[in-house]
Amino acid sequence: METLIQITGVQYACQGADIPAVMAAMQQEKPEVLLVTEQTHDFGTIVRALVGTQYRGVVSRFDLEHVLGVMQQNGVTVLVGKVKDTDCEGRCYSISIGGDYNTQDCPAPSATDLWADWSWAGAPLLEGSPEGSRLEVSLKVTLSELRRGSTMSKRTMLEHFMLVLHLMQWDVSHETQTLLGQIRQLVLHHPDADVQALAPQLRHALAALGSDERTRLFRDVYLPHLCSGAAADRMYRQWCAIHADELGNPHLRRSAMVGELQTIEECLKRLPADLYYQTNQFGALMHRLLYLHVPRQKLTMLLSALVLRHLLREQLGLADEHQAAAVAEVDSYLLWQMTPVFNGNTDDAREFLMLVRGQLPTEITHLVCLWVRNKRICRTHCHRRLWTILHEAGIYKPTESNWNMQVNVGKAPRA
Repeated sequence: METLIQITGVQYACQGADIPAVMAAMQQEKPEVLLVTEQTHDFGTIVRALVGTQYRGVVSRFDLEHVLGVMQQNGVTVLVGKVKDTDCEGRCYSISIGGDYNTQDCPAPSATDLWADWSWAGAPLLEGSPEGSRLEVSLKVTLSELRRGSTMSKRTMLEHFMLVLHLMQWDVSHETQTLLGQIRQLVLHHPDADVQALAPQLRHALAALGSDERTRLFRDVYLPHLCSGAAADRMYRQWCAIHADELGNPHLRRSAMVGELQTIEECLKRLPADLYYQTNQFGALMHRLLYLHVPRQKLTMLLSALVLRHLLREQLGLADEHQAAAVAEVDSYLLWQMTPVFNGNTDDAREFLMLVRGQLPTEITHLVCLWVRNKRICRTHCHRRLWTILHEAGIYKPTESNWNMQVNVGKAPRA
């Protein structure tokens, strides 16, 4: 029986390459792909995909446990497959493995539990959200119907499936990620053509969870939603009730809040895999959690600690300070990326960044053309490299082809 495995992260494995061209070549040639395990510090066990000797992505986390299980059951350290189809927009592709490999009922090997020794004992915890409850119900309904079939109308099952696609984007817990991987395999091999037709949509939605855009949304949408929601308000009120005596005393109020912040900070410093260094960069933190098999209970503890820290900082007038620090850190990374484009001149890169933020796309490209002519931007780096940096930072949102049409410096007069 053919088993399809999703490969993601092509853009990271092929940095500097023309990704659409890479994907088109893979679609046409259908090359052999090698799957090889690797232990990393940031993401634990991953399985790299190689075409020849070139990296071409990693096995999707939704298929990772299944692939590791196949390897363990068959006593191999490398699997061989062939490209089945590609999804250029999602920057992912599927390979088929079969042949002599036993792919039936392959349990994943038990991974080292990074989270066993970490917990947050601070009280209280965030209560489950209504969205989370709806997702849990729809996951159960969808899985049950995909496994057994013909127990409910197709319309009802599809409604729950679409609700899963809508709600899954914020749940990075290991339990939910595992269930999503099971749903993917069941959809791929479902006997009903209408259900099988959902596979590309599901594949694209799963690939999008690890994208740069999702990282930004975790930071700009999900975190503010968490901190301003009813669950956060209840948690903060409960914390205030526990510390009512101290908070009611003007001389003790600030010290009680500062003491709690110090306790939270010490707890966060004990997070596994150096996650502490992302706790002020919520988008990057959630992106890494997607790959680190965080149990739902530990995720709830972590989010509770982060939200309470945010609310206490806000009460103490520290929120703006930490927000400014986070922005400065992002700017520092952008400047590090951009400086080579500006002939190694950090001051020029900083000035350019200040000028283009919040500007219309045409104004940005006009400035680029001007600076190329004035030799403040390196002519060889003004296309893909600069577009990629500004696009991923959300400063220039149109496509690369639009950028290239506007940044037409090939015939520009030299200064």
